Amino acid sequence: MKTRNLLLAGIITLSGIFVFTSCNKDDETVDEDLPPTETEAVDMVAYSLSDAGTTSDIETAAVLADEAVGSESNLKSASATDRSLSCGESADTTMVTTGTSVITYEYTKIYNYTLECDTLENPEKLDVSFSYDGEFDAPRLASTHSVSGNFEITQIEYTSDMYLINGTWQRSGGFESKIGNQANRQATIQFELIDVAVEKEPKEIDNGTIHFTMSGGSGRGSFNYEGNITFTGNGEAIIEISGTRYVTNLETGDVEEQ
Repeated sequence: MKTRNLLLAGIITLSGIFVFTSCNKDDETVDEDLPPTETEAVDMVAYSLSDAGTTSDIETAAVLADEAVGSESNLKSASATDRSLSCGESADTTMVTTGTSVITYEYTKIYNYTLECDTLENPEKLDVSFSYDGEFDAPRLASTHSVSGNFEITQIEYTSDMYLINGTWQRSGGFESKIGNQANRQATIQFELIDVAVEKEPKEIDNGTIHFTMSGGSGRGSFNYEGNITFTGNGEAIIEISGTRYVTNLETGDVEEQ
């Protein structure tokens, strides 16, 4: 009888340990009071940089610059069917963008833009502002957020092969990680574009840099990250954060440590 009681007590004790351990494991996977790891932070930056974020807005801004200045052939003709702007004239456009591949998303974006000229009325720059709300779902991250930005596009004269874009881009909202502790965090990611060069044909980012900051959370879950992004001109960019470098695909948001 004594042996049976000891055996029963042992089973109960082991069961208790198993339940306690399992509960702790579950708690860890949903603990939203922890700051994101560096890996999670890189995912947040990479997906914000991808076609579901900044890259799309940069390429759209380049298209708007084409339309604002007008083609050289249209400028020389009497045709009035193009969408070019006069010096100092402003316009706005609304467009819906969707992604149905690796990253799924749908945004209704509003762009406002103004053509500025020099004293001889030659196109000098295009000021572009935009805002939109939406969400995306990707293999390692999902987000519901709002976006706003302001770009200044120069080198819009016909003799230049590339547009040069400077300005700011910001995304704020909830970010639900699908890795690590799988927490849903509130965060703001800010990009400062520094001489980002975009080919006029095709509309692809060639080179340039972005300085980024990211902050969010509260209490012991507060976090701040910052770093730099360098476009490499082959559909990829290098994200440097906390001294570590990662390569990211601008279309898919995939990252790989160098």
